[in-house]
Amino acid sequence: MDERLPQFLHRPVQILWFDSQEFIVVMATIFVAVIVGGLIGWTLIGALLLFIPWKRSKPRGFIPHLAWRWGLARFRNYPGPTQTRFFE
Repeated sequence: MDERLPQFLHRPVQILWFDSQEFIVVMATIFVAVIVGGLIGWTLIGALLLFIPWKRSKPRGFIPHLAWRWGLARFRNYPGPTQTRFFE
């Protein structure tokens, strides 16, 4: 009897054809592009079209870890992004 476990215990939340993290980035970018308008707005939409395929090539949870690496977010009981030595 051979049983396999799925890679993820639950399916990721999907809104339209984006996962939840992509959806937030898409909506925020479109919101800012509409407010700014002009060439800069179209540039933001173009950057979004390049960002989504790049993000999909990364593992799940990549955006929060990217924010952690840039120092924009903190994880509880987790060392900082510049920590090089660990003591147990």
